[in-house]
Amino acid sequence: MTIRKIALLSGIALSTIGAPALAQDAGAPADTSTADASGNDIIVTAQRRAEKVTEVPISITVASAAQLERQQVNTVNDLARIAPSLEIQSAPGQNTGGGGSIRGIGTLTFSPGAVASVGVVVDQVSQGNANISDLFDISRVEVLKGPQGTLFGLTTSAGVINITTNAPEFGEFSGRVRTELSNAGTAGAKYGNQVVQGVINVPLASNAAMRVSGVANLRQGVNRNATTGDYNNNDRYGVRGRLLWEPTDRLTVNLIGDYSQTRYENGGDFFTFVKTSGPGSFLGGAGFDAVGITDRLASCGVTVREGNRDYCSNNDQVGKATSYGGSLQVDYAADPFTLTSITAWRKATETGYGAASDVFRGSPLELQVANDPVDRDLGLFTQEFRVSSAAGSPIEYTAGAFYSSQKQTRIPEIVRVTLVPVPGVVIPIVTSTTPALTIRDESLAFFGQATGHVSDNFRLIGGVRYTTDRLSLNTATSETETFLDVAKWSWRAGAQYDLTPTMMSYATVSRGFKGGQIAVPAVGDPSVVQPEIPTSYEAGLKATLFGGWVADLSVFYMKIRNFQAQQCTVDGNGIISCVQTNINGVKTRGAELNFFGKVTPNLSLNTGFIYAKATYPGGFVGTDGTDIGGTQLANSPRYKFTLSGEYKQDFGDTLAGFLAVDTVWKSRVRYEANSVADTTFRAHWMVGGRVGLRTQDQRYSVALFVRNLFNVHEPSLMQSDFPYTSTTTAGASEGNIGAIYGPQSFRNVGISLDAKF
Repeated sequence: MTIRKIALLSGIALSTIGAPALAQDAGAPADTSTADASGNDIIVTAQRRAEKVTEVPISITVASAAQLERQQVNTVNDLARIAPSLEIQSAPGQNTGGGGSIRGIGTLTFSPGAVASVGVVVDQVSQGNANISDLFDISRVEVLKGPQGTLFGLTTSAGVINITTNAPEFGEFSGRVRTELSNAGTAGAKYGNQVVQGVINVPLASNAAMRVSGVANLRQGVNRNATTGDYNNNDRYGVRGRLLWEPTDRLTVNLIGDYSQTRYENGGDFFTFVKTSGPGSFLGGAGFDAVGITDRLASCGVTVREGNRDYCSNNDQVGKATSYGGSLQVDYAADPFTLTSITAWRKATETGYGAASDVFRGSPLELQVANDPVDRDLGLFTQEFRVSSAAGSPIEYTAGAFYSSQKQTRIPEIVRVTLVPVPGVVIPIVTSTTPALTIRDESLAFFGQATGHVSDNFRLIGGVRYTTDRLSLNTATSETETFLDVAKWSWRAGAQYDLTPTMMSYATVSRGFKGGQIAVPAVGDPSVVQPEIPTSYEAGLKATLFGGWVADLSVFYMKIRNFQAQQCTVDGNGIISCVQTNINGVKTRGAELNFFGKVTPNLSLNTGFIYAKATYPGGFVGTDGTDIGGTQLANSPRYKFTLSGEYKQDFGDTLAGFLAVDTVWKSRVRYEANSVADTTFRAHWMVGGRVGLRTQDQRYSVALFVRNLFNVHEPSLMQSDFPYTSTTTAGASEGNIGAIYGPQSFRNVGISLDAKF
């Protein structure tokens, strides 16, 4: 990122700050989703209706707009910092449905037909695999833990990330611009990132308004090409428009559309070498590299070590992705119930050179593995009808039907393995082609859930969903269709009891469902991966403290039949080969405690801790041939602690200072299903924060921020035997280790500016 571009973005923000006030502030609506010390309630839609969070019998972590901004949560990947139970796997190609895991359970796979264990829902619309990446103009985020199949469907066997954007406001013209600006090498920043978000609210009539918001998220790094000295540019742009119209006092219409595009250079955030060996064998022992990877990489300026983000490549490759969609929601209050229809369409495409286009990104290496350009297209249509009773009825219910149709197409994808013994001499070794694919996933479900008020303090809960799902795959080289037809019941039952006016307890048992997969190997026929069926038991306690601070305590146990796993190894040709399979007997159990809201009018504090023992079944054999049964699942910390908060201090009638902190602690994490210690990462803290000034009317603010203050190099993914086959013994690898680092892996320091009119 050039200083000129930094200055330009800063100038835009500063010119906005200097703009005259045109109307009352509506650019950032009142923070109605977070309780405060005066007793305002936290309202959520975890059960498809607006309810107080303290009355919902589900473990929920809620982040308001104010919390998301103070923690600089700008992408879906950043959401891992708001809830101890939530992890987001940001590795390229493995982010099915957002790549989330809750309480250790998630979906990480390259399988094109896979669906997520953790569903992402935006404004009541399931995103499927056509998921959003940037978060802007958000009202709140709810992390719902445990199977949510009764009300949210087949992609929610581990939980839901429920996102609500800000609605247009009637009768007010307003706007807002907020920025976060950093530059690689300035004030200790290890990479550059410029985020500019804007919103404008336009009244159209007394009962209609439009809200348009946009974002530019430009990042330089974290990876850097040592051959040229340039950082990888990762640039994203997005826009959303939302029309709210209330033609009568009973009818509400919400029309929403969004569009985003991404451009990334040389694979974006992809593998770099963090450990290498000396001379060694490759091609299954048929070859010998007398120089060794360490010295070959050093010859082009790459020093192999933990936190190495450098690679050296003579290629100049670009990948692009787009995502867009729209939804129409119509609500009609037909007392004593409300009718809702939500029609939505989403589209996602990926073209050009993706992350795997140059797997090792090491031009001096003898072995080269590269993919040809990709062309992938995904479309998702959903339709939901539901009827909901009025709040406070003796029996509160929600019932309806849901239909989804997802189609994905891919052109033939080619992997080429070559040997380059000396510059200019290229010897083809292996060419592997995955044929053109068409994957269809069609689902129809009927659902209902009710809460019966047995007494003023005691309620019973019951819900059921019947889902039919057909997944099919066709290839250009076969006349045979591979398909999977399933029909499954999901259900939920439980009870809740108000111990005091400010304390509620509950206990539930639920059965979830996640659709199957059709795995497409590089060699051989496609294979079916059966649906994932979790059974979960949860008990919890919710209480309101200090007039507005919410405590959420839960204990849980979940056992999964046909857990969908992926195990990746490096074959004798240096190709990373991943196998999707079912594992029976995977469990997660533990306890979680969350506090969120305002402790006092000047102190907001959100904190939580989880113990989640998520384990492989007894006798399970890992990719290195060792018994890892009973040990922690890959990509799942057993312990995690989060803390974020902001303290405000008034300086007279016009200014206020604020100090915010953002801290996460994790226990050791393994990244592979084996015993190799080199592909684990130690227990660590990630510390960040902001300090700044804002006007008392909150129209203007300026702050300095830091993320990952101590520059802790937490990976997104690690891979052993990378790239050459090497000697791996129980607990150690004598060979090569690759790691993917993302923005969370390096320190970032900058300035944020905010202006409203």
